[in-house]
Amino acid sequence: MKHYPSGCFVSDSERCSDHRLIHPREPDSGQIDQSSQARDQLPIRSTYQLSYDSSLKTMEASAQADVSFELINRISHYSGRQAINRLRFLGQLCSPISLSAYELALEAIVQSTWDISLYKETLAAHNKLASANNLPLLTANEDWIDSTQDEINHTLARLENDLKHNTTNCIKDGIRSSYQALGAHYRKVGDVGSAHRVFSKAREHATTALHAAELSLASLDLALDAENFKLAQSHAAKAQGALDTLIGSLELKAAKTKTSGSISTVGIDSRDPTEKDIQRWSDRVNVVNALTSLAQGDFGRATSYFLKVGKDAGDSTGGELLATATDIAIYTTLCGLAHFDRQQLKDRLIDNLEFRSMLDSEPQLRRILNLFRENKYRGVFEYLKASLPLYQGDLYLAEQTERLMMMIQERAIGQYFGSFSSAQLSKASEVFGWPMDELEQRLVLSIRSGHLPAKLDLANAILRAHRPTPRSRLLANVTSSAKKIQHDSSAALFRLKLISADLLVRDVNQPNIPSLTPSSEPVDRSK
Repeated sequence: MKHYPSGCFVSDSERCSDHRLIHPREPDSGQIDQSSQARDQLPIRSTYQLSYDSSLKTMEASAQADVSFELINRISHYSGRQAINRLRFLGQLCSPISLSAYELALEAIVQSTWDISLYKETLAAHNKLASANNLPLLTANEDWIDSTQDEINHTLARLENDLKHNTTNCIKDGIRSSYQALGAHYRKVGDVGSAHRVFSKAREHATTALHAAELSLASLDLALDAENFKLAQSHAAKAQGALDTLIGSLELKAAKTKTSGSISTVGIDSRDPTEKDIQRWSDRVNVVNALTSLAQGDFGRATSYFLKVGKDAGDSTGGELLATATDIAIYTTLCGLAHFDRQQLKDRLIDNLEFRSMLDSEPQLRRILNLFRENKYRGVFEYLKASLPLYQGDLYLAEQTERLMMMIQERAIGQYFGSFSSAQLSKASEVFGWPMDELEQRLVLSIRSGHLPAKLDLANAILRAHRPTPRSRLLANVTSSAKKIQHDSSAALFRLKLISADLLVRDVNQPNIPSLTPSSEPVDRSK
């Protein structure tokens, strides 16, 4: 599946051929208005193609309506650029709710940004899809465009005058503040390149660790806006370094204040961030690291960072929400199923008190984790199959859904068959809830990929574990053992030659310890 960055417009044919929430909506014979009431009445007539097992699964109309409502409802908890990016991504999937997603994206753009170019691109994408389905088109909000353009020009002139004034008077902190305000303006307008350039200049005038941390977090938001995940990881590393420096400076200031022996307020600054502020910023950096790792397919790294996130990371206080508690629970559970064994699932997810609060937002996930750990895979795969359309409509999960499902299946197959020397496929088919032919195909793939050391007896419908004997393991290690013995012998002979030549040999790790060779008294070779 291709990834379409924010602000990118693709044709219907390319979008429909590339994504798995397939089939555009059929034309509706009824008259459809352009109001929000009409949007709620849009017919949902398409089906989802669940392609991770290469088979087409149809869904009932009521189930489609539930999925469509759930997708929109999950995005409704977001605001700003996160909501816009998620809605535009959902609109690009050619799903039954693409038009509704585009309309909601237009509303979010008008309410939270001054990005006129993104508004026009989203409107064009909506109208192209509506035209292809013989539905009414939307007209541009010219009043908003004109008033926004005037506001952009006025604000930009004011900010540039402030920057010029502070530069002329050599006010270092004022220069930084002006650059920072100018960067925020460019971000609101949608000029990511100019915003990055301005924030880089502001960093040159940062005088405290707090300033560096604020600018690093601002650059981090810009990278996420552009959906440039590698750049976001780079800025996340810088932001974490800036936060570590900030924490160190605050601890040093507190220590100096404590050792002064007085209760004066020397060293205490009301502008210093509180412990809660630092925790919120750290959670934000961890969420960014986790989301970008997930989007790039590094599920182990994503799980580690998700588990570092505090229980309050799913609220929107103190900044634009990056991931709700429900989404964090879903991401962590899927990555954990693909990456952890039974004991790790219990220790790091099920019994994790911090993560338990996340699971409370989606109680079904705790049941899935317990079922997976208890080898009751039928319920797990039924849940994943029913939830697959939701995952394919998620901005960060969509491209990794198929690979995640395959890894979870391989993990389940390895855990189940790894406990037996031989297993009947008929019983395994009941455990996994797969038909015999489908189970055989998955076992063949696991054996060929090396994840399952076993032999498949199709005639008797039995899988036999292939465990090498101690003798075969010994023979396999003969060559490596011989090379190691030869290397150790050569090293010992070389040391003996050094000693016989009366050379001083010291241990490089302990240079002050004298050698065992008595170099102070030369050896009399005449004897």
